[in-house]
Order: sequence, then C-alpha cells, then structure tokens
Amino acid sequence: MTDVTELVLARHGEAVINLEFLDNLDGVCTGLTERGRVQADLLGARLAERMSGPGRFDVLCHSPIRRAVETTERVLAAFGPHELPVEPVEALRSADHGAPGRNPWNPATNRIGTIPPLAPHEEPNPGSETWSSYLDRSSGALLEIARRHAGLRVLVIAHAETAGSALHAFLRLPPEAARLVYPLVSHTGLTGWRHAQPTYERSDPAGQWALMYANDDTHLPVEDRIWSRGSQ
Repeated sequence: MTDVTELVLARHGEAVINLEFLDNLDGVCTGLTERGRVQADLLGARLAERMSGPGRFDVLCHSPIRRAVETTERVLAAFGPHELPVEPVEALRSADHGAPGRNPWNPATNRIGTIPPLAPHEEPNPGSETWSSYLDRSSGALLEIARRHAGLRVLVIAHAETAGSALHAFLRLPPEAARLVYPLVSHTGLTGWRHAQPTYERSDPAGQWALMYANDDTHLPVEDRIWSRGSQ
C-alpha cells in the first residue's frame, strides 16, 4: 500500500436502453447490445494487460445496473486467472428517473436534464432524483470508495454520469457547474484519477486529486469513439 490512491472509471458498453430510450419509458435496463458486448470484451482485453504487470488493480467496484454488471462480467472473464475482489456499490447506480410508466424525458424541453442538466435542483419527473441529489449520492460513493481503498488501485465500472460525479467530487464543483462543463464519455471509455496525501506546507489536509486522462477510448474501433459520432 502507498500514499497514492488510483481510481480508474470505465463506462459500461453500449446498452439496448441507450438506443431505445423513448421506447422503454420505464427505464428498465435489458443489458448490452451485441456492439456493447464487443466493446466490453475489448475493454477487458486492454485491462487484462495491466493485470499482468505492476499496475494491476487491487479491487473492482461496479454499479448494480444490468448494463454495468454485464460489462463487469465480461471484463472479469478477460482477466482469466488474475482474480481480484469485486464489490457492487448500490450508490453508483445511474440517476433515478421516477415512477415506472411516466415519460422520463421530454425531447422538446430536455426536462430530464440528462447531461448537462439545466435545472439541477428540480425534479425532471415526479418522484425522480434531481441532478443535485444524484451528485450527492454518486460523488459520495466515489469518495467513500477512495477512502475505503486508500493506497490501492481501484477499477470502477459504472456510467457516463459517473465521470461527471468525479469532476464534482474531486474538483469540489457545485451542481450548477454542469451547465458550463461536463465530460463526454464513449461506451467503455476510461477516465483516470489519482489522489495523493498532502506532503507540502499549505497543502489541503484532504489531499490532492490529479486527473491523469479523460475518456481514453483507444481500445475501440474508430467508429465507436465519441469524437467520431458527435454527441451520441
């Protein structure tokens, strides 16, 4: 164990709900598409190389949502004999969109405020989670993971919103900041953070976070990389 903690965030592979959101207004995840399964396998192959070296992960935490679970399973299969502890983290789930049967998104007004949310303190749908409350939950989960696994290398498989949660948690941004800046993340894109304990005079007692890389999707074919597909 060292005084440096590493968190690598991976988005899940492409899911059916990503393509058929308006046809699945209950928001029930039915898992990955075939394309998403290939993406998860490519992610697994890339990370398996790391598991064979000195930078291997010590623990894997994941969202309990099916698309993240299936991605996790395929990544673990690629690791082969390189086993590591696996922790489902309920608070890493995607934003709650409210009661089943209600339209969670109005494309004319963007009332769901997926990313970036334009009204972070308002419920986009009756009974749903505000962007602010989502950030409290998911950012808190990331900080708790870092605290609980201090000095270790942690792989987190979750959602595109999780990269936004990390920005807010580690840079201490207010919820309103998402109106101005937010991360775009490819399916299975990687974002890496490091936390170091303070060593210099006047350092923050809570330590310092460093963003090492954002949306590293070089394991994907060009057509799957977000810069080549616009904002889809």
